Amino acid sequence: MPYYHPVPEKLLTQIGDITVSFAALELYMQEMFLHLVQQTPRIAHILTSQLTFSRLRATLISLYKEKYGEDNGFNALKDLMAKAGKIEEERNLITHSIWGSGNTSDSIFRIKVTAREKRGLHAEFKPYDESMFRNFVASIQHLTGEIIQFDRDVIQKKP
Repeated sequence: MPYYHPVPEKLLTQIGDITVSFAALELYMQEMFLHLVQQTPRIAHILTSQLTFSRLRATLISLYKEKYGEDNGFNALKDLMAKAGKIEEERNLITHSIWGSGNTSDSIFRIKVTAREKRGLHAEFKPYDESMFRNFVASIQHLTGEIIQFDRDVIQKKP
């Protein structure tokens, strides 16, 4: 007998949108990498395909600092990458959690169970509804736009 999860279709759509939007964010960060290393797209994709998202963030900051120093662009890039780090954390929680029925037909609970040395076994429960997912997707898409703009206005205009 198959298992049927409790997540309503419209919320599954939002979780899918998170996945697709996050992939676009990562793609445009890889595009920035390409411009920083001034290589062909194939070379840049070979290199970035081996990087985790957090290592891509660190690599972008390090490359920028090496090429241009700690100017205003460097500080702006660090801020963008900090935002990307927070988005990655939330995306990972959403992607790697168990989902249960919410208090209403339009909500669900994220259940994340961890076991850590200091705290031991811990379960975290967080309710989500469609507006929470939509707001998170909007934040991913907004950051993607900021990264595209930064790449175009700062990195691609540098000598």
